[in-house]
Amino acid sequence: MEKYMQIAIEEARAALAEGNYPYGSVLVRGGEIIGRGRNHMNTHNDPTSHAEIEVLRAAGLQATYAGTTMYASAFPCIMCAGSIVMLGIPELVVGASWEGCESSQAFLELHGVKIKILELEECRELLI
Repeated sequence: MEKYMQIAIEEARAALAEGNYPYGSVLVRGGEIIGRGRNHMNTHNDPTSHAEIEVLRAAGLQATYAGTTMYASAFPCIMCAGSIVMLGIPELVVGASWEGCESSQAFLELHGVKIKILELEECRELLI
């Protein structure tokens, strides 16, 4: 398993331990982690506090997102997919897909995001 996906899974497990939904994400450029995030919807009382949004907040505004790869323990929702496209993140590695994620996947592909879906059992077990 890719080491960055393992970190995303660790973030997902931490989210669950904190009483949030079990989703984690990591943003990487050139082999360096520039952001880590996990779902905080319940603890922050914020419906937009998804793992992919939190990783972007942690990374801070970048001059460019060219050359970055986002790792997500589960396929991003359409809100998070929109953020990925708007910022120009070119590559997404996903731990597991879920029933209904097809619209997010189609949207990302339409906008040229390269997607790799691993379908890891460890990630599938975290899906709710």
